[in-house]
Amino acid sequence: MPKPNGFLTKPIAEKRYPLNVQRCHICGNIQLQHVIDASELFSHYLYMSSMSKTMLKHFTATAEQVIKKFNLKSKSFVVDIGSNDGAFLGTFKGSGIKVLGIDPAKNLKSVAAKAGVETYVAFFNKDTATKVAKKYGRADLISGINVFAHIDNLEGVFQGINVLLKEKGVLMMEFPYLVDLIEKNEFDTIYHEHLSYFLAKPLEVLLARNGFEIFDFQRFSTHGGSIRFFIQRISERPYAVLSKVNDLYKYEHDIGMYDDKTYSRFANNIKSIPAGLVATVAKLKKQGKRIIGYGASAKANVLLNMCGFGPNDIEYIVDSTPYKQGLYTPGTHIPIVSEEYLEKDNPDYAIMFIWNFKDEVLKKQKDKFLKRGGHFIIPVPKVEII
Repeated sequence: MPKPNGFLTKPIAEKRYPLNVQRCHICGNIQLQHVIDASELFSHYLYMSSMSKTMLKHFTATAEQVIKKFNLKSKSFVVDIGSNDGAFLGTFKGSGIKVLGIDPAKNLKSVAAKAGVETYVAFFNKDTATKVAKKYGRADLISGINVFAHIDNLEGVFQGINVLLKEKGVLMMEFPYLVDLIEKNEFDTIYHEHLSYFLAKPLEVLLARNGFEIFDFQRFSTHGGSIRFFIQRISERPYAVLSKVNDLYKYEHDIGMYDDKTYSRFANNIKSIPAGLVATVAKLKKQGKRIIGYGASAKANVLLNMCGFGPNDIEYIVDSTPYKQGLYTPGTHIPIVSEEYLEKDNPDYAIMFIWNFKDEVLKKQKDKFLKRGGHFIIPVPKVEII
């Protein structure tokens, strides 16, 4: 596969990398075999959290919850690792709580600044944590929303968290949950930026090795199914470890998340969806129908490359992120246009690559594309036409 967010200014042959997933038979962790250098993937980043109303709503509810749950006051300090365009930290505005984002993407610092969020541009590790603690002080809450799965050296990250987190402080980790990925056939969320695919038990092993433990968790529907863990130092234990945490470990075991056959079944399911999508597109093209894509996401690029689609199959892809418009998709070289372009054009079908925002997209396009007679093709968890 080419880099999932390696959008091009013009169609040229680009470098491809192996995309192999491995499972540890000892702890059950799932991770990529081949790691692309992080600076290649994240120093200039085109995904922006604030482009989704669903995520903004989720961030607002999260901020309200943690302020209440951990009694954060106006003098409290919240640090967000992988803060992106500051969308999450922006929801703390008005609370008087001090916030700081840490992110390696230089291009997003100014975007976050417009939202009133300061960003420390760096990859997060022990060295970064030491510098931030010295300059800004230690944090009451450290959050990482959809970032820990992107990190290769997790040991270094937890060492950094230990430096930056105040005594009796809380770490909040949130990411797509492997149980949902497997159950809903979300194979297109497997790509080079996502190095780890977490279950609770392997994460607990990693945390314990670094002096931390999970004391609470919540599951959400965002990004196809996510889980949020609240974590504390074992040596301090300001919060009781809830019994539901141990229940979660048992649940993972009981539903077969540590069995080989679960993954063999998943591997077979992976083959059927691209095959079904290729057949659907071929049939529609035969009928003279025009097909486009909706959402130039990283997972769109996984699916496009798996299907071997090109501009002859899919004319263009609509995306609301200004930075992506005018570029071409990696590997498949399909042009990316703005949503305004779709309003002037009238294709027959649009493949909804951002199926994780299905409800938001359908609502948005109800009186536009759909009203004009357009149809959406939803590829995951199975190919269906709306």
